Amino acid sequence: MNQLVQAFTKSILAGDVHSLMELHSSSIHSKIDNFTFYEKIIKPSMYRIGDLWEKNQITVADEHLATATLKYLLATVFTHQEALENHPKALLFCIEGEHHSLGLELANEVFKEKQWNTRYLGANVPVKDVLTFISAWRPHAIGISIGMTTELTRLKECVEEIREHHQEIEILVGGRLISNYTLDFLEKSQVESFNDLLELDAYLTDMSGQLLSQKG
Repeated sequence: MNQLVQAFTKSILAGDVHSLMELHSSSIHSKIDNFTFYEKIIKPSMYRIGDLWEKNQITVADEHLATATLKYLLATVFTHQEALENHPKALLFCIEGEHHSLGLELANEVFKEKQWNTRYLGANVPVKDVLTFISAWRPHAIGISIGMTTELTRLKECVEEIREHHQEIEILVGGRLISNYTLDFLEKSQVESFNDLLELDAYLTDMSGQLLSQKG
């Protein structure tokens, strides 16, 4: 698996979509399902690229190319049945100051696998814009990604402000930071946190069933 991650990372940094598709195809033939591919191949590659950027071993341009390449791969390879209008809705974003959005891209794929209607706002989104979108679209859940300790205070402020206006909405937080730290303030704010995409998948399975049964 480590060799596959290394090959995947190299192809992302080179912008080599053809090689990435071949790697995905060979993985599917090896009975690796999409969620395992997200968790065991794409996510470690993404983290490796983030580490290289933080250590100045790749440039901002390299990271942008990697992001664009992965987005193209996700759009081309991972297709989903269109969610129905009465299916649950999720708003996904990275907090203001957080510019690493690849993990959120993968979370968005998990939501879509579960036939959620999603709105993906991307990186560096001010909370005032989030609140405006919530009021207009009324999502059932909000997904927030954070990877940097420097943004912890901003995450706390963001969650508190959303909770002040919307007590009923499920707030889900994930990202590399969640895997490494226990954030007590999230539990106090009734926020669900996730270490990986498999945990998110299991949670959404339960949540989707509850929401659809309420509508029925």
